[in-house]
Amino acid sequence: MPDFLDHALAAILILALPPRAWLAFRTLLRAGAEQRPAVRKRLYLGAMLTQWALAAIVILRWLLSRRLWTAIGLVPVITPGAIGVGIGVTVIVILIVMQLRATSGDSEVFERARARLQHVEPLLPHTRGELQRFRMVAVTAGICEELLFRGFLIWYFAHYTGLIQAALISSVSFGLGHAYQGVRYVFVTGLLGAFLAAVYLISGSIVLSMLIHTLMDLYSGWVGYRLFGGAGGAAAPAAPEAPA
Repeated sequence: MPDFLDHALAAILILALPPRAWLAFRTLLRAGAEQRPAVRKRLYLGAMLTQWALAAIVILRWLLSRRLWTAIGLVPVITPGAIGVGIGVTVIVILIVMQLRATSGDSEVFERARARLQHVEPLLPHTRGELQRFRMVAVTAGICEELLFRGFLIWYFAHYTGLIQAALISSVSFGLGHAYQGVRYVFVTGLLGAFLAAVYLISGSIVLSMLIHTLMDLYSGWVGYRLFGGAGGAAAPAAPEAPA
């Protein structure tokens, strides 16, 4: 059963991270054009340090308490579900590559993509240096957020509800963590969280969820750089709603 430290970690994830993200994003919005690169750099670094610190707490809790790693999905498994998800991810990647080639130079697609990501434009990379840092943020989010929101929170809430209900609660918590993007994107990222939770439950491991999450954030960063940064405004395909 979860103990006091588990309750505290769950409270941090659900109650403390959303306002922290909201305040950080507001700081970025209030910064002038000259200050934004420095603020973005601080936000990227802060996000990585926070997520790795929280992930390290979970790892230490499991090590010191001798808990089963399978309880939070940290054991790669080969199951029919995992194979099916892997095939699905491969197909999606192929389709994205085909879309990139088909829409290259399409100004209409370019403008639609800009409009869809305009609400998080200040957060996206604008230079090659920022793109490199954003890639590290993407890998951090893919690994740490899956461990925290899919692995730990589903394990935590499953002690008090059914497994499906626990996955839904973790997805709502994930959506609220992105409230700084607006009410609509709480719903959008909540659905993304539900999808990643389904991948976890179907495959039996969070490894595939980590991979998918990382790829999605890497793609969002690359598209953001193409749309708003120093890539010359080259046309890009319609992008995901927002980085997770």
